[in-house]
Amino acid sequence: MRTNRWFPWKRIMIPPGRPLIPKGYFLHLDGSPITLPLAHTNQTPLPGDLCHFRPSLHPPFSADRPGTTGRHSSPAATAASATEPFGAVREIPTHSLELDRTRGGAIKLNASDGSYSDGSHFGNWRWTLKAKRWGRYSVRVHYTLTRTEIGMQVRIGDAAMLKGYASRTRDNVDSHAAELGYAYIPAAGEYPLTLLTGDRSNGEGFSIKSVELVPGPEADFSGPNIDGTIELLAKHATTHSEAMRYEPKTEKNCLGFWTNPDDWAEWTFKLHGPGKYKVELVQGCGTGSGGSEVALLAGKDTLNFKVEETGGFQNWKKRDLGVVEFADAGDHRIALKPLKKSGNAVMDVQQILLTPVD
Repeated sequence: MRTNRWFPWKRIMIPPGRPLIPKGYFLHLDGSPITLPLAHTNQTPLPGDLCHFRPSLHPPFSADRPGTTGRHSSPAATAASATEPFGAVREIPTHSLELDRTRGGAIKLNASDGSYSDGSHFGNWRWTLKAKRWGRYSVRVHYTLTRTEIGMQVRIGDAAMLKGYASRTRDNVDSHAAELGYAYIPAAGEYPLTLLTGDRSNGEGFSIKSVELVPGPEADFSGPNIDGTIELLAKHATTHSEAMRYEPKTEKNCLGFWTNPDDWAEWTFKLHGPGKYKVELVQGCGTGSGGSEVALLAGKDTLNFKVEETGGFQNWKKRDLGVVEFADAGDHRIALKPLKKSGNAVMDVQQILLTPVD
């Protein structure tokens, strides 16, 4: 829900059966304290309403919450809530091998590099986006805002508009990143990028710093299967690469063009609890290109292996690489990083399969 203690606004559908909640009071969703008000309105939300919420920095008015009675809470609960109402932020475990996360074509468009003009309803920012690679990108707008929230809309080329909101920041110095969603770049080249948002009549209360496009997975991971297995498909990977990429053709559906050993791929997924998992890799490799050395990184665990020839890069073979252990629930990452390339390409990869070990 958050990446730091400054919380973005969220759109939440009021579930059926919820009681009416006056503006300014608290609502519990999935065990987390959520505070109103609705943005720009004094209405009371009804079941089925799509509303704006953000997590509270204060203890909720909940008599059934430990340490709270009405508007008052215990000193310990108050002290904890004043700094971090959800407890300490859990960091995703890092890998045992240092990786270059700047590799792969993240694009940053600074405000000073764009043009600005006033519109009838919005301020209009324009840039020329120069993409070195095709693929799916997360679009983030960096800004400061000391006034009420402001809407944002980004369009790249002829693609559909991405829409979101800029929530208030602590001051006009430390910028915040609003993630507006994913945009797909069909091919390398130049594209017009337009940002519609608050105009300069806001003065120092609102400032655009930059627009950033960060490579993302071609499809979102949907979670573990009902039997607990986790299928990390090629399309779920984020590729930190200049040559290697996801190939969507039916007969491929894999990570391919792995001709540069500095390219690497990573999957992010969520676990409901700690546990050990058997790791299997579905790989292909053409004749004469076998023998590349690769590390599979899973937090503190590293499984090194050599790529096997399979008679063709799309001749698939499932390989048992070993067992890794995840110490807790939450988000985790698995990465594939070549250590040495032996032939024309490292390998093609279709999926990583994690199976719980009793």
